[in-house]
Formats: sequence, C-alpha cells, structure tokens
Amino acid sequence: MLELMLAAVATASAGFIVWGADPRRRRYGVLLLPGISLAAGLTAWILLQFSGIPVTPGLMWLTWAVPVMAGPAAAVTAALVLVPRRTARDDAEEQRILRL
Repeated sequence: MLELMLAAVATASAGFIVWGADPRRRRYGVLLLPGISLAAGLTAWILLQFSGIPVTPGLMWLTWAVPVMAGPAAAVTAALVLVPRRTARDDAEEQRILRL
C-alpha cells in the first residue's frame, strides 16, 4: 500500500512540475496535466500488480519505478499533443465569436 501512495504522490507532483514548465499553461486548467500523470501512473501500478511482478524477487523495484516514469511521460505527451490542438480550437472559437 505504501508503494501505491508513493506512486500517487510522485506522479501527481511530476504532473504539476510538467504543468509549471509548460509555457502554454494558461490555456488549460491547473489539474489537467497532473490528472493525466496520476491516471497513467496508477494505471501502470495496477497493471504491474496484476501481472505478478511484485512477488518476483528481482523485479520488485518495477512496481514503484515504472509508475513514476509513466506518469510524467504521459503528462509531457499530453502537453505536446493535446494542448496545441485545444489552443487552436479555442482560438478558432474565439475568432468565430468576435466576428458575430
């Protein structure tokens, strides 16, 4: 259970760090990237738990290392892929509204 709490705190913290480093962070909410990071990290943790890796003596470290790497990777991917699309859509909608 401690691994789950550490994975949750680490992935959420990494998501906030990615959010703070993104220069376009004013275009979306504060919790978008930390939420994506947390969801990806905890999904990785759950998959590792069900795969039986925690009972393998040489691979026990994967249950805390993989979620901490998967969470920030998902947040960075979302910042690079999701945010430009959302920004373009918001700008187009703003222009449409201003033309009325």
